[in-house]
Amino acid sequence: MPHNFELYSARILDYSLAGQQQEEFSTCPGTATETAEKHLRFADRRGADTLILFGAADGRLAEALVKKKRANQELVICDLYPEQIRQLNLSGFDKTLDESCAILTDSSIWAQLLLLFQNGYGATESHLILNPGLTGKSKSRHQNLQKIFSGTKNIEIPNKGESSTISAAAILSPDEPELEKFISCFPDWIEEIVLVWDCRESESIPELRKFHNAEIINIRHPLNADFSAQRNCMLTHCSGDWIIYLDADERLDNENWEIVRRAAASSECKSWYLPRMTFYPDKDHCRVGYGLWPDLQLRLFKNNDKIKFVNKIHEQLTGLEGSTGILPDCPIEHLTHLLKSREKIELKLKSFDQSTDGRFNHHLGTEYPHILNDFISPRKGCEVGPLLLPDINMS
Repeated sequence: MPHNFELYSARILDYSLAGQQQEEFSTCPGTATETAEKHLRFADRRGADTLILFGAADGRLAEALVKKKRANQELVICDLYPEQIRQLNLSGFDKTLDESCAILTDSSIWAQLLLLFQNGYGATESHLILNPGLTGKSKSRHQNLQKIFSGTKNIEIPNKGESSTISAAAILSPDEPELEKFISCFPDWIEEIVLVWDCRESESIPELRKFHNAEIINIRHPLNADFSAQRNCMLTHCSGDWIIYLDADERLDNENWEIVRRAAASSECKSWYLPRMTFYPDKDHCRVGYGLWPDLQLRLFKNNDKIKFVNKIHEQLTGLEGSTGILPDCPIEHLTHLLKSREKIELKLKSFDQSTDGRFNHHLGTEYPHILNDFISPRKGCEVGPLLLPDINMS
């Protein structure tokens, strides 16, 4: 089995996040052995050598599958409730599994989706089992994971992406560190960079034109407790066929910029999520668990007159047309912990809280798990290209 699952799950289980719940489940209809034998018959008819069980519940179905499956069959247990796995393991659940079994646990559906694809698992080659013992929200969440996994497909994007123009954009504060490096990270083929400055005086805006040959459009627009207004101001000044926006503490490397260029030439997808890797405590490690990775960011999308951000706080992009995909091999490098001290990050969060009149309180954690970047990268021989997402209601 891929060691990525074992180590990743161990990191998640090392950290107990306050307020986490265990799964809702009841006794399976029939015995666990009967259910296991039924699914193994289905798997044999399909010639599937991989079984993926969504939801551990009380662990009995997983244990029955371990006892009854063929020696050359793999069992992957995907569970969205780390606290459930922690409690099961305390009762010896992990001791009942052999080397052909692996537990993948994290509360993030997207982390599990990417890890499955990055380790070579696909729905067409596997037999998928939604644990019949799950109930309530637990059943609904695991059902969504199963549907998204089975409905997501790999697609090709053009080898060259020269037909569409792309506007790059950002909302910046004049006191952000390394602004020159941020502007310089945009490739030479970007012809327009729209910068919205969160400041009240035009004199505060630094001169950055000498760091890039693109047309740089500077707009002053203070936050005024309205994040969407800032974003919409940014959108109105973008004239490219496509728009990509980054924050001052984010970077894409040259190889990933080329993927962006190619993705903008795709006819199958009109908007793309990019995973974001928050480096901590150094650039070799990334924060993971409970939504910290892949932290999908909808940053690349086709420009049209209908797109706009809504909600003053926790803004969301609306008006997108066409299908949406993920670029798993094009991560945004999030450098906030490398560029800023903890005190500066906390001051920034405090300013956001003040702008919302106390409606939101951001807390900077210190103990979230982190892992070597290699363990959230595709396993050797398992290249993962662009993924087209199914149209599924996640509510």
